[in-house]
Amino acid sequence: MRFAIHLLVVFALFFVFGCATPPEVEPPVPEVPEISDDPDEPDAPVDPVEEAYEAVSLAVMLGKPQEAIEAFEAAQLADPGAPETQVLLAHLYLAAGDLAGAETLLQEVLEANPKDGDALFSLALIAGARGESRQEQRLLEELLEIDPKRPEALAALGEVQLRSRRFDPAERSFLAALDHDPRNSTALLGMGNLALRRSNPSRAEQYLDRAIEAAPDIPRGHADRSRARAIQGKFAAAEADLNRAVELEPDFLWHYYDRGVVRMERNNFAGALDDFNRVIDRDPSLFMAFVYRARAYDQKGEGDLAMADYKTALELRPDYQPALAPLGVLKFEAQQFSEAAERFQAALEKGNPNDPTDYGLLLLTSLSLKMAGEEARARRYLEERGRDFAGSGLYADMARYYANPGSDAFIYRQVTREEDRFTRLRASFYLAGQYEVLGRLDSARALYLDIIDADIRGLMETRLARRRYEQLRGDS
Repeated sequence: MRFAIHLLVVFALFFVFGCATPPEVEPPVPEVPEISDDPDEPDAPVDPVEEAYEAVSLAVMLGKPQEAIEAFEAAQLADPGAPETQVLLAHLYLAAGDLAGAETLLQEVLEANPKDGDALFSLALIAGARGESRQEQRLLEELLEIDPKRPEALAALGEVQLRSRRFDPAERSFLAALDHDPRNSTALLGMGNLALRRSNPSRAEQYLDRAIEAAPDIPRGHADRSRARAIQGKFAAAEADLNRAVELEPDFLWHYYDRGVVRMERNNFAGALDDFNRVIDRDPSLFMAFVYRARAYDQKGEGDLAMADYKTALELRPDYQPALAPLGVLKFEAQQFSEAAERFQAALEKGNPNDPTDYGLLLLTSLSLKMAGEEARARRYLEERGRDFAGSGLYADMARYYANPGSDAFIYRQVTREEDRFTRLRASFYLAGQYEVLGRLDSARALYLDIIDADIRGLMETRLARRRYEQLRGDS
């Protein structure tokens, strides 16, 4: 019985070591024996086997698997060659990261007893750790032929099926595991992840609630639930989950990345910067961390730092189109108009050919060239892209006015009569920009102010109108 208890303790702790950095665990408080006042009374005899097991358990709980192995091998065991003894030792080898040593011991167990379930399951875990999914599945299926109701094997098989995107078989395996063990954390986590992949975040959250209740110290449960909550707009709860994941697994950089994204949604840009700084320090090749940090810097009004991060992101991933237009906006605001034109043009060229043309980017490219004093180049650009404006209504009218900015009576009338509010305000910005190029600054300011007063957020033109108005007033 004592051996079985220690086997279960160490076997459970093996999963902690195998999945992540072990959480801090308070070492067990030893019982203090009663001390007799009689100096002639002999000390209680020490059981060397019991002492060895206590040393093994303590070493594992303190995250020192190599010491646990040494204590185990030094123990005076009654039957050191017993299968359960060898399996336990294999688990200690696994905790120490010695997959080959553990595999050798487990193979020896299976040679003597081909139906040893613990050995088969442990070998399946080793195959999974090595990325050998087919071997992992074969061993799990072999185990389930011997013991069809073993919940941890069913749950592990579900994980294999989930990784290979076989969602229906994965669900059957997870549910079968839960039929035999409703608190199986692997199956509950699997069902939560499966619901996320099926775009059902509320169902995912329900399963992940149960997973965390069953195993509150597994970081993955909190990280997955944070995603389910964030998708539902529960950003405060999502951040709380990620705070807990960071506490449990402080060296895993993706927890910081995910928390930075959630903090951006909560407008906590300083906190987001802290997280993205940590991620970039650890892995400067992760281009999306630079993209998000650029957005955080931009929100804090630190344009130069934002531009630097967008530039780095595009150096790491030149085809990442969503970073190009924001960088163009920052360049335009900094009055680096030629570079802004290049970024807007690149954003168009790298756009999805199946998406409608963004007429705003076409006009922004041309306006940027005009602002840079390259009027002839701006006109040539519009001539080359003339076909793109076909059927665009007011945008086509604006392109013709840009190409030949003579009388503005017609274009002004078309802009003021436009029924669609968004189109009217966007076109007003381009008309104001042309007025500015022509030196008609009072007219430009008036139109910029109209756009600012409308306060349609999320439009590049609204933001740029505010910046141009401030610059024309001499505020910056």
